[in-house]
This record gives sequence, C-alpha cells and structure tokens, in this order.
Amino acid sequence: MLIIQKKDREAEKRWLAISAISDLKLAKKENISLRNLAFLLYEEGDIDRAYNYIQRSLEDALFCNARLRTYEISKMMPIISEAYEHQNQKNQKQLWLFLVSVSLLTVILLIVLILLFKQMKKLKIAQKDLNNANSQLLELNIALQAINLKLKETNSTLTEANLVKEIYIGKYMDQCSDYIGKLEGYRRKLNVMATAGKMNNLISAIKSKQFIEAELKEFYTNFDKTFLLLFPDFINEFEGLLIDTELTQLKEGEFLNTELRIVALIRLGIKDSAKIAIFLRYSVSTIYNYRSQIKNKSNGPREEFEANVMRIGTGIK
Repeated sequence: MLIIQKKDREAEKRWLAISAISDLKLAKKENISLRNLAFLLYEEGDIDRAYNYIQRSLEDALFCNARLRTYEISKMMPIISEAYEHQNQKNQKQLWLFLVSVSLLTVILLIVLILLFKQMKKLKIAQKDLNNANSQLLELNIALQAINLKLKETNSTLTEANLVKEIYIGKYMDQCSDYIGKLEGYRRKLNVMATAGKMNNLISAIKSKQFIEAELKEFYTNFDKTFLLLFPDFINEFEGLLIDTELTQLKEGEFLNTELRIVALIRLGIKDSAKIAIFLRYSVSTIYNYRSQIKNKSNGPREEFEANVMRIGTGIK
C-alpha cells in the first residue's frame, strides 16, 4: 500500500511539474499546478524549492489580482515561509558553527606552526651545536692521535734507551776489565825493561803510539759491532736519508767509517760536537765540518736531518 502511495505521489509530482511548466510557457498567471507542487515539496522536506514555487505563485496571483487564489496561497505561505526561515536559521547556525570551527582550527594550526617553527629553530641550533661538537671531537681525536704517536715514540725511545743502556753497560764493564788487564800487562812489560836497565827500549816504548792506536782501533771496532747489534739496518736506513751512498762506502774490514760513527753517536743522543770530538779524538772544528758535509748530502731539509736520524730503527717515518 505504501509503495503504491509512493508511486502515486511521484506521478502526481511529475504531472504537476509538467502542468506548471506548461502554464509558465503559455504565460498563464493562475499557476495552480505550481502552488500544489510547492505544497507537495514542502511535505517532502524540499523547503527551498517549495518556497520558491509558492513565492512565484503568490507574485502571479497578486499580479492578476486573483483574491481567491491569493487567499489560498496566503494560508500556505506562512507555513512554508516559517519552515524556510527555520531552515535558513539552521543553515546559518551550521554556517556559524562551521566558521567557528574553521577559526579554531586556524588558530590551532597557527599555534602548531609557531611551535613547529620554534622546534625547528631549536633543532637547527642543536644541529649547529652537534656539528661544533663533532668538529671539536675530530680535533680532539687528531690531537689524541698526535699524543699517541708522541707516546709511542717516547715509549720506543725509552725501550731503546733501556736496551742501549743494558748493552753498553755490559760492554763497558767488559772493556774496562779488559783494559785494566792490558794496562797491568803493559805496566809489567815496562817494569821488566826498567829493572833490566833497558832504558832505550823503555823510552822507545813510552814514546810509541802503537799501543794506544791498537787499543783505539779495537775500541772503535767494539763500538761499531755493539751499535750495529742494536741497529742492524742502520746503514740501509741512513742511506735512505741521503741523495747518494758516497758516505756509506766502507773499506775492507770496516764496520763503520768516521761519518757513520758521527751519525751513530747522534742516533744515541750524543749531539754535542765537543763530546763527539773527544770520543773520536778529533778537533771540534773537524767534527763540525763532518756534520756540515753530512747534512749537505741530505735528501730533505737540513734542519730536519738530525730528527730523521733519531727515527732510525723506530719504524716511524
């Protein structure tokens, strides 16, 4: 029954609409169909269209001065107008609520943007601080590496110094004992000459440098062997600091020559030319000339030569 009634109502609306269109095309001002269609639309809740149609019907009725139709329309008009006003008020409330909501959302969005901007600013500052901290950390790491390298060199030097000290103390004690024995034998030899009255032989023996030269030769040989025991690659590494190998050319039977002994003493930490001169039994000026000639053969800056010599045997370039 409801389905049939719904179909009848739709058909009624359709035919009323057709009739109203026909009236408008024929310029008729009665518009009964349009008035009835407006009422049907009002009942269905289509207030906007109902209001427009009833308003048009009222205007046409007033234009024709049709009092009866005007009266009939005026009875429906307040109902539809009230519904129309109610709908407009409802729409205005919804619009106002929408505007308030949009305003609140806009304010919230602005607050969020401001907070976000502040956070981004703080993040930028934090990032800058982090970059500065990383830079400082990198500098500290570089400094730490340099300190570790210095510490390694120091430890190497200490280890080396301890080894040199142990070896040279042992050699020194052996050699001193040996020299004491040789001096005792030399003293006995001279005593025999003096007791036997061989004064000429005694004077000749005292004036002779053969004993001293032989002992010096043995002393330097012992020094060379001991040093090369400590630094077996000394000559090869020293050649790497020179532009040629002229200074390292050895005669038959030599372990080190004068130039190499000077560099060996520097490597052992004896850098004073006066001490080197006493050790090698040369004048200070001669040792100075030797050192200048050696530096002139350096393949790097002269002022860095002795520092490079100190790195021999450490494995540090």
